[in-house]
Amino acid sequence: MPEFPSTEWLTDVAEITMHDDAYRKFGRVDALVGIKVGDRSFRLTFDVFDIRDIREIAFDELRDLDFYLEMEPERWQAMLQSIHEHGRAEGEFTLNSLDLTLPDGLHYNATGDGYRADKFFRFNESLQRFFDVSAQVTSNPAQ
Repeated sequence: MPEFPSTEWLTDVAEITMHDDAYRKFGRVDALVGIKVGDRSFRLTFDVFDIRDIREIAFDELRDLDFYLEMEPERWQAMLQSIHEHGRAEGEFTLNSLDLTLPDGLHYNATGDGYRADKFFRFNESLQRFFDVSAQVTSNPAQ
């Protein structure tokens, strides 16, 4: 069973998400998204309703993305555990809540490009659904 963070875990979530009617109802997504967990970084290409090109990347490759989501590993684990227990993000563990309450926010653009960083807000509901779908991945994310 795949564990977070890994390309295998992200690929499993992407496969479920691409076939999820609730995800599709939010509309098309066009964004290069990164996930940074500790010293590990991952890239996902959201292309209309496809999620592809999922791979681990070097820190300096974050500059090529529209934005990336960064939290310390313990906070990622707490968010995913909450999603796993409730079937979706609630309260303090939604992407929007995390972005508002973390001292420096949740999303970043490595080059300071506000237009590209704004895609976080444009596609927030779709991204939230992506993480909510992770409750269907069979491994426990808090391992």
